[in-house]
Amino acid sequence: MSLFAWPRSPVALAQVPFSEESATKTDLREAIFRYLFKKYDYGPGVKVLCIKPDRPLPESFLRRFADSKLPVIWISDCDNSGPMNSMREKKTGYRALLVSIHVLQFLDGDQAQAEVEVFSDGIAANSNTLTLVRKENRWSVKSDKLTSVS
Repeated sequence: MSLFAWPRSPVALAQVPFSEESATKTDLREAIFRYLFKKYDYGPGVKVLCIKPDRPLPESFLRRFADSKLPVIWISDCDNSGPMNSMREKKTGYRALLVSIHVLQFLDGDQAQAEVEVFSDGIAANSNTLTLVRKENRWSVKSDKLTSVS
């Protein structure tokens, strides 16, 4: 395999390290996660928020949520082996909410669209399309369209 060849196996792809990106994109991802944390509050049973961004991000990204009322951790620290395939933190077994960004694209410099999902268990999942706008260097959700629910 050439030193510059793209890895072909899924295992190799999972080991590709993150690459730096603009602060604008990082701020956008943070705004999306914060919006979903607030919108989908599954009550006192949820003790942890697991996030799954659309691409690998540096560990430091989690520090952006230090003020969150619940701990925010990576999806790799969670699994869905609980009752009814519910999300759980691996280390503690606490019930978790999985918040995912599946697709993120810029519509123009100050507008973006994201395909997102919030998953609690096998019967509680929502998929949405968010349109976000940036005003005065701050991202906010302009529209939120529910695309599926279970």
